[in-house]
Amino acid sequence: MTDARELAAGASEIGAPRSRPRLTWTDGAGSHFLELKDVRTIGSAPWCELVLMDRAVSRLHAEIAPREDGLWVRDLGSRNGTFVAGVKITEARVPPGAQIRVGTTEIAVAYDTPAPPEGLWPEARFGKLVGQTTAMREIFAMIAELAKGDASVLFVGQTGTGKDALARAMHEASPRAGAPFVVIDCSALPGPVEAAEILEQALRGAEGGTLVLDEPAELPIALQRELIPPLDAKVFRVVATSTRDLRVVVNQGAFREGLYFRLAGATINVPSLQERLPDLPLLLEKFLGDKASLATPDLLADLARVPWIGNLRELELYAERLRATDGESREFPEPAEPFDQAVPTIEAEFATMEVPIVDTDQAAALAGTTAEPPRLPPQLEPWFETGFKEFRERWIELGEREYLRRLMKRTNRSSSTASREAGLERTYLYRLLKKHGV
Repeated sequence: MTDARELAAGASEIGAPRSRPRLTWTDGAGSHFLELKDVRTIGSAPWCELVLMDRAVSRLHAEIAPREDGLWVRDLGSRNGTFVAGVKITEARVPPGAQIRVGTTEIAVAYDTPAPPEGLWPEARFGKLVGQTTAMREIFAMIAELAKGDASVLFVGQTGTGKDALARAMHEASPRAGAPFVVIDCSALPGPVEAAEILEQALRGAEGGTLVLDEPAELPIALQRELIPPLDAKVFRVVATSTRDLRVVVNQGAFREGLYFRLAGATINVPSLQERLPDLPLLLEKFLGDKASLATPDLLADLARVPWIGNLRELELYAERLRATDGESREFPEPAEPFDQAVPTIEAEFATMEVPIVDTDQAAALAGTTAEPPRLPPQLEPWFETGFKEFRERWIELGEREYLRRLMKRTNRSSSTASREAGLERTYLYRLLKKHGV
């Protein structure tokens, strides 16, 4: 399996940003030409933006996306794979003149001269949201246009990128602004009977307004089926927010294709904070409120070097600490320490505390176990004061980072060995390592 970076190295001759890809291909329906302006899903399903009449193509096969540095293609867990220049890939940039193969269909790629940015929101603010980067101003323009209608919208992005805030901003800019805005956290629903009752209440409560399904991939298949009739009734607008690519979950058989297409009338990919660092000054000033003067140039320069794994949510927590101390505590968020390095710190903290003496047997009986209680990394402390969902997401992020750290140490940083032991595609492993700074 070839890493996307190896293919990208051969694409360095792509010209200026925003080169517009032109695709040509022939399938069972004849010859085709397409000048690509936006993200498209390739597949044999009639709902795909680029439908191929090819029996070897999965219903949701791949995604092609024009970006600043050229055309990128990503396989969606297809049964026959996706190839660039004859190499099977998970995700890769397509060099000029190369071909993409999906099923038995070859798609030739060429590049036009750069096109100027289109569809940018004229300001660095949309409702309560701020953003001056091209990516965010494009999103503001999209949600302003989508707010006028009733099409379903799917926001996809990392934890803490502001997907829920974008959904609310779109609702507040729409004719439904005075109607209910109801959010269902699908990952926190209880057992099937209680979950069905909660869904039924939420569906009734959202009538005339907007219903937001947060992490719909966590819904049991049975509940997914029950959602389809009320969505078809269109008595509310439906918006979904997800950290996972639902097309991949569809191909895995864990998400109903019919529900996916009802949720993804339009799909908006929300960038991470690392991908929109020029917005950091605006965001910090917004979070600091009347103490925006604390955002000095020196502080901003230091914050630009922080990985921001928790994205906007982590930046907001940092701003709250900065406000609380009037700028005296400028301790920057750092990459999480490995758990085994964090333990002495926690033990040292407990050593200074007066704690009641409890009989060991009594404590074990109360806890229901004789095992020692888990020691938590100090990076979790601020997250105990957030909602349960935010805390759980942060815990998962720390666990992922620690798993990767130990995996790479155990395999002497051999990517091929590590990907094999972890059961991950090498390209996906690279993305995780980059995400967590391992």
